[in-house]
Parts: sequence; C-alpha cells; structure tokens
Amino acid sequence: MLPTTREMLDISIAQLETLAAFLGEQLGEGNDCPRHITEETRACNEILGSLRELIVRVRPMERR
Repeated sequence: MLPTTREMLDISIAQLETLAAFLGEQLGEGNDCPRHITEETRACNEILGSLRELIVRVRPMERR
C-alpha cells in the first residue's frame, strides 16, 4: 500500500530532522572547543542551516 501524501510529508520532515540532528552532532554544535574550519565544514554548516530553514517552512503544513 502506498503512503498518503500526509504520511510522506510526516516521514520526510522526520528524516530531515534526523539528518539535521546528525549534522549538528558531527559538527560539534554546543561544543565549546573551536574546530578548524575547512571548506567541507563550511559546506556542512550551510547544508545544516538550509535544512533547518526548510524544516521551519514545511512544519506548519503538517497542521493542514
């Protein structure tokens, strides 16, 4: 049975939240130790920011 569009949205948001949490953890968010910033680290930080923005934008759609 295929998931409904509502279920697909819920699953997608959950997966985005999981990915954002993973990236945040790997980037050492909340860690007081400054890390050497590489181009790859900057790219991951940019991806993390974009994921968070997307989650905030689509989350209100959950209540429709």
